[in-house]
Amino acid sequence: MKIEASVELVWHYRDRRKAEAVARAVQVDNEAIPEGLKKSLNVVTRWVDGDVITKVKYSGEIETLIKALDDLVFSVKIAEEMTEKV
Repeated sequence: MKIEASVELVWHYRDRRKAEAVARAVQVDNEAIPEGLKKSLNVVTRWVDGDVITKVKYSGEIETLIKALDDLVFSVKIAEEMTEKV
């Protein structure tokens, strides 16, 4: 099923340094989106104070969007774990 979607995800950390570290790690992953997908999927992550904000714009099959959002959540989880070890 083809869709058009705009999504905004916000993670609250109450810690500016952690939010910055997570956002930077996730944005690097966002930039690695395959060339063929970049035309239909736009993902931008930034931090504001202690929050990480990711905006997603997508046009295409819903299954691809679900996979992209799943990858994003997994990337955030890994980044969070890494910030706790440092």
